[in-house]
Amino acid sequence: MTTNEERREAAKRKLEERLETERLARRKRKIVIASVSTAVVVAVVAGVTAVVVKKIMDDREAARWTSCAFEDSPSRFDQLPDQVPDNVPADQRPQYQAELDELKAAAKNERKSPKPDDKVLKSGTEQATFTTTQGVLPITLERDGAPCNVAAVTSLIENKFYDDTTCHRMTTSDKLKILQCGDPTGTGMSGPGWTSPDEPPTDLKKVGQPDPMSGSQPVVYPRGTVAIANSSQGGQNPNTGSSQLFIVINDSELGPDYSIVGKVDEPGLAVLDKVYEGGITPGPAGSQPGDGKPKTPVTIETAVID
Repeated sequence: MTTNEERREAAKRKLEERLETERLARRKRKIVIASVSTAVVVAVVAGVTAVVVKKIMDDREAARWTSCAFEDSPSRFDQLPDQVPDNVPADQRPQYQAELDELKAAAKNERKSPKPDDKVLKSGTEQATFTTTQGVLPITLERDGAPCNVAAVTSLIENKFYDDTTCHRMTTSDKLKILQCGDPTGTGMSGPGWTSPDEPPTDLKKVGQPDPMSGSQPVVYPRGTVAIANSSQGGQNPNTGSSQLFIVINDSELGPDYSIVGKVDEPGLAVLDKVYEGGITPGPAGSQPGDGKPKTPVTIETAVID
């Protein structure tokens, strides 16, 4: 028979067991709540971190690129007159007709090339090799100063635009010594069917006096410089560069209007010197002194990006 004392002890043990069960249950709930809260915080932090990291990476990637506007350009040959204009003096008409006939014959050699992408890298270099009939011109293309025009030249090379084209012009004056290439017609009138934006240099040495009309001051383009020819006329005719390159044989003075795309590497300078030493066949009457076609013919056989 259970005594009162034993019944009290049994009741006490049951109470203690129930209280312990409730205490353990409360502790478990706290642990679960804490764990869930920690997981939520970790998830939120991870999510925020992922967003921040993605934005940083996106911003860095975006900073590597710039946008360029390459504009359609009509053929200049379509603007040639069908015959010698009436206002040309009689003694000049035969020469005018001969030049007109030469230009019209050259028009058949025009080429087109696809426009480059309008989104291009802003920095870095490309190595190009122009293999000519007078030797190899290795050229380092440098995006930093003119990314749009470097992209244009690279695109033209990749599309074989320069292959089998002549360097049609050379100047040998005191202040200007350049070889000009990149026109499949050999006339200086042709391009790929589009123009590239101006990206004028900002770090060249200034010389001489500013032009009284435009205020533009000449600068020195160092030997070996490769730049884009254009018809800027002191900024009056912007964004007219395209495929034609001028390569500086010796330090030359020009307006600060020409986008510099790179430089001829040291081994190629000897090729420029050889062509320069051959002299020029002067251009037609009225052209600049020391300006004509190189007597040592230069044909670009192939141009490649290495």
